[in-house]
Amino acid sequence: MFVSVGEQGNIIKVVEYALTRNPEEYNLAFGDYDPVTGEVDDQVKSGNGDRDKVLATVSATVIDFLEWYPDATIFAKGSSRARTRTYQMGINRFREEISREHNLFGFTDGIWETFEPNKAYEAFRIKRR
Repeated sequence: MFVSVGEQGNIIKVVEYALTRNPEEYNLAFGDYDPVTGEVDDQVKSGNGDRDKVLATVSATVIDFLEWYPDATIFAKGSSRARTRTYQMGINRFREEISREHNLFGFTDGIWETFEPNKAYEAFRIKRR
């Protein structure tokens, strides 16, 4: 958990990693925490004006997770096309830093390929080298 501080006030964000059917692959999910229901909403648009800071924080959790679980692969896909595009913009912004020690992949046209910065992808994977 971390707190997004911005135009809409303080919003609690949650980053979750869940094991998928594929061994050593984890699904990355994040969203706003609702203290009333205890649920995480990955559909909500917070509009807190700190998107880049939020994406940087989520990216940092990815790096930390892969340090703790070096054989893991992380899978990420937005809950909408727009959100997937936002994720891709975040990956592009931190790509050089991430690529030093990690392999990045993008999913398009039914195949996984090495991530290319200016190509649109439907989903992403990251793994330590």
